[in-house]
Amino acid sequence: MNTKAEEILTIIAEKARLAEGIEGVRSILLTMFRFPSLKNKKVSQKTGVAIPALAAVRGELVKAGIIEKKNFLGENGRAWIRENLKLKFEYEPLPNNFNSSLTQIPDEFASINKIEEILSTRPEPDFALDQSHAISSTVVKRALYLLKKGDLEGKKIAFLGDDDATSLAVGLLNLTEEITVIDIDPNVIKFLSESANNLSLKNFKVIEHDLREICPTNILNNYDIVVMDPPYTNEGLRLFLKRAKQVLKTSIKIEGNVHKVLGKKCLLCFGNKPPKTSQKIQLSILDHGFIIKEMIPYFNLYKGASILGQFSHLFYLELAEIQNVEDKLSLNMLPIYTAELKGRKANPYRPIGYHFVGEMRFSDQNFLLENEKIQKFFLDSLTFADLITYDIFHHNYQPYGYSAVAILKTSHAAIHTWPEHGYISVDIFICDEFSKGLEVLKFLKNHFKPEKYEFLYMERGKGSMIKYEPLDLENKKEN
Repeated sequence: MNTKAEEILTIIAEKARLAEGIEGVRSILLTMFRFPSLKNKKVSQKTGVAIPALAAVRGELVKAGIIEKKNFLGENGRAWIRENLKLKFEYEPLPNNFNSSLTQIPDEFASINKIEEILSTRPEPDFALDQSHAISSTVVKRALYLLKKGDLEGKKIAFLGDDDATSLAVGLLNLTEEITVIDIDPNVIKFLSESANNLSLKNFKVIEHDLREICPTNILNNYDIVVMDPPYTNEGLRLFLKRAKQVLKTSIKIEGNVHKVLGKKCLLCFGNKPPKTSQKIQLSILDHGFIIKEMIPYFNLYKGASILGQFSHLFYLELAEIQNVEDKLSLNMLPIYTAELKGRKANPYRPIGYHFVGEMRFSDQNFLLENEKIQKFFLDSLTFADLITYDIFHHNYQPYGYSAVAILKTSHAAIHTWPEHGYISVDIFICDEFSKGLEVLKFLKNHFKPEKYEFLYMERGKGSMIKYEPLDLENKKEN
């Protein structure tokens, strides 16, 4: 989809008040393009857009001159879709299902049959990175699943890790606008790069990068769909979901104003877990603003992956909620792979949360009288760290002094000032990631600029005795 089309469909979604956003408008156009004779009820069923909302969107499409009538594209509408959305198939490309054997693939997709020979040359899996190769039919099924969903034609796709080489199968269909693979393993990067070059795949690029490190700026807010098969730990999943949100396109600037972009997709492969762990996995998906549109059990089959039971499930996710995500967040000390987590020393109890306390001292007492500015810095620090605030309570003391307490989704944060002493105290308790507490403290230090400060933290809810540890915000690596 070109930039001008993105702008037009974004405005149409806003005018129609479509909760599904720009991707909802695109799904309506795709369905009308592939199934021109469908009635409203069937279009609603295929897109998931309620009939009143569907009617509103179609009305705005007519006003914009994109379609001829509410239920009829017309030749101009078809031409607009081909040119701007890059849609190719004016029919259902896989009328039965995507789960075909290699011998049953329709002739127009025969190019994907090359993948079987290519996959036989993949580098050996690195078990320390939780790698285990999907079999060739699984790789093909993933590509065809995306095709059936309408998530290939004219789309920009990011693969967060791809030792399976699904990106090559997608590239062989020659339908996407761009394919980018980000992987930690230099052997995978070398294999994908050489294979893409040998196959003359267009707009295919690879980036060697550890997703625990800060994402390169050129991949942020850029993609329509993310495909990922992360480490099968909750920690690994949460990291990959964070990075997926950062690389998916969630905003667009139109005439100087920033507009939200909703509805981008994520194809997630994740192994079977016991019920309690499965609940945590699904909560992690929801925590990061995604909803599960579809889940297909045991979709993926792997070679020799006994630790996974040789299968994993396929989740089709949609980004339905956009929160502030700190692009510069580094999590380079975070254990995410199965071997790392199993190798850690067992604690009597895992911490329930992290408690941060701090003091800042100033010689300029007048600054501490600016209660509105102090409140703004305090609330901005929570937003900066991607902490969700449910409520805020504050009080201006007489003759001076100020207190504010924020009730967070993951506990609380408080700040108190004593202007007469040139002193601010900070108290933060979060049942969340350690790094978020650090981000709050760094933000406060950088904006308040105290002459002296000290910050401490403690893991709460463990079996050990209470003991606060010092924090060096200049040098300490984040957990």
